[in-house]
Amino acid sequence: MIATATLTAKGSPLRGTNARAVDASEVDPAVLAAARRGDRAAFVELLRFYERRIRHIAWQVLGDQQAMEDVLQEAALRAFRGLSSFRGDSGAGTWLCRIAYTTSVDHVRRRPREVAAGDEELWEAASPDPGDSIVARMTLDEAFEALSGEQRIALLLVDREGLDYNTAAEVVGIAPGTLASRLFRARQLLRAALENDQPEVQR
Repeated sequence: MIATATLTAKGSPLRGTNARAVDASEVDPAVLAAARRGDRAAFVELLRFYERRIRHIAWQVLGDQQAMEDVLQEAALRAFRGLSSFRGDSGAGTWLCRIAYTTSVDHVRRRPREVAAGDEELWEAASPDPGDSIVARMTLDEAFEALSGEQRIALLLVDREGLDYNTAAEVVGIAPGTLASRLFRARQLLRAALENDQPEVQR
């Protein structure tokens, strides 16, 4: 089995023990080339380089520690098996993030819909926007938690991880204009929450 410890470290759901600070740079091309040849040590180094970003994405989609650990292992296996066919049309980080995102969404779609009343599923790609029901006097954290999964991912990729709109849109498989719209709406809702003002529901 492929070693995936770097993606499944225990503790905080957002931090692995070997996580590097995330920036916009790409992994050393020599490491990527070795990983594509089947070098497992190089593959683990590749995962470590993008670990924090990958974990953030899975956590925001899933919101559950155990589910995240399971999904990250599955995503790592998918990536290892697909490395030989990786063409380099996008960066390795974008490619890995896309795998993490789609694997997480697949997991959400497969799991039983055992949701308590009032505990709406935030992570379905086609879910309605729960951010519209943010009430006055909410804290920023509560407002962020009330955003839709799509809006959270947009904020995470652009505002926290520093990706440009085109790259972030490629990760989630949408048009840059759609991502920009989600990001604008998310920022609008958070700003309204900070101002203790409930935004008007948009139909």
